[in-house]
Amino acid sequence: ATRATGGLWYVDEGKPKGKRGAGDAKGDVVVETDALFASKYDKPVMRVGAEGQSLPLPEMRIVSDKKMRKVQFVSATEDADDCPAPDGLPEVALIGRSNVGKSSLLNLLTEGASGALVSSKPGTTQRINHYLVNYKWWIVDLPGYGYAEATEDETAKWEAFTKDYFVTRSNLAGVLLLIDASVPPQAKDAEYADWLIENNVPFTIVFTKCDRDKPGMPSVEENKAEFEARLEERWHRSPSMIPTSSVNADGREDVLKFISSIILFRRRKNEELKNSKRRARVNAMKNAKREEKPQRHRERKPKPAGVDDGPLLPNQAGYVPRVKGKSKGAGGEWSESSKERVSMESLIAQELADIESEKR
Repeated sequence: ATRATGGLWYVDEGKPKGKRGAGDAKGDVVVETDALFASKYDKPVMRVGAEGQSLPLPEMRIVSDKKMRKVQFVSATEDADDCPAPDGLPEVALIGRSNVGKSSLLNLLTEGASGALVSSKPGTTQRINHYLVNYKWWIVDLPGYGYAEATEDETAKWEAFTKDYFVTRSNLAGVLLLIDASVPPQAKDAEYADWLIENNVPFTIVFTKCDRDKPGMPSVEENKAEFEARLEERWHRSPSMIPTSSVNADGREDVLKFISSIILFRRRKNEELKNSKRRARVNAMKNAKREEKPQRHRERKPKPAGVDDGPLLPNQAGYVPRVKGKSKGAGGEWSESSKERVSMESLIAQELADIESEKR
């Protein structure tokens, strides 16, 4: 069961449809769900700067077990410029404190196919490691931060090329910020979340080691709640938060669901960008043709002399009744056979003259 908060920024933003929890002092609505991100009211959310980005619902075919086993190690670099050339395929990066369990999570997701080296000694990952999954997308394992036994120069170098990767990598689709839930929240984790937010790097939170409640220390649930509270106190909005354990494989499917939503979202954005560029090219071609061949407007021929712009009413000066035999040619000119236009005054005068002549 997950609690329905009604907020945009939580993984459990379900539509209230359950019963009120027994013994709940606040009487909050409790929603029964089978799994995370299973309904349209429970969409994955990434934090992107000051905003949150809702992602499409997962498509598990993108990250099926068969495809996740088709992973190959491609490169290990110490400079963002030396990474594999951007190929348009989305990249999902893993970052966290040293010994947080990045390599363990990577092996959990790929069922060991990645061959990532797992060690109890912190600082095993010291380069930007690129893994290509099913030739469709990338997983990137980054050096951990906060390694106390490394020299200051080493940690500064790792942090420099890692952050340079985050701000310059064009096909970076999202970051999984790994937080050790078996220990109380660490200041370095909060600082790194702050940096990702301040630099508009899209990320979500993945809690690791959620199977370990250490004696004499706060429980995993208490540590998770405290870290979330710290993040919300500073930034007011939280991304999705996924609990995992590499020991009993808890959370594997939820992480894969989230990754599939990231990939699907990036593919749609790439398609929109491609269509936008295509429309821009078509419009440019049309404008170029218009400039080469200017549009011609049909010119109106001048009216013949004596023809008014519009019809006259019988009480207006110059009104001429229709005369049988009058016609206009195709060009709008009066034909030679038509009679001259005669005014009403002339007709009356002619009629009076005829009467006078009959009297004589």
